[in-house]
Amino acid sequence: MKNALLVLLGVVPLLVMFACGDPEGPPFKPMVDVKQLMVSIIDPAADVLWDSVGTVISEEGIDEWYPKTDEEWAAVENSAIVLMESGNLLMIGDRARDQQAWMQMSRQLIDAAAEARTAAQSKDPDAVFAVGETVYFACDRCHGLYWIDDADRGRIRDTPGRRGP
Repeated sequence: MKNALLVLLGVVPLLVMFACGDPEGPPFKPMVDVKQLMVSIIDPAADVLWDSVGTVISEEGIDEWYPKTDEEWAAVENSAIVLMESGNLLMIGDRARDQQAWMQMSRQLIDAAAEARTAAQSKDPDAVFAVGETVYFACDRCHGLYWIDDADRGRIRDTPGRRGP
């Protein structure tokens, strides 16, 4: 009898926990769609990162640029932070196009942007340049799978290998 009571005391809380289902998440209220996030938040932040370091070789010589002041490095780091959090914004509410690839690619953006933040914190132009490619590929993978800027935006494409916006 004592063992039956112990089993019952162990099983009942589990049954109650599973019967209640998943708890409701926070009451998010997304205010803009994916296109507006891209135009107003994500693209500008990515451009700051990608434009922060570069080299152009021409007949006139070599032109290199990279952040030189603490304020310039902070701007690159802040852009990386915006990109990290943008991955989270892409997963909220109706913005998430599905629970598989979309979520995985949003997390890839978060991870790539976290690397960019670390590179900016190290104030290493070569590291920022290299991680720019990682961020680019995180963006490009998603853009290659989902339409973004037309009437079919948000649907997985039917034509494999075709590049989108």
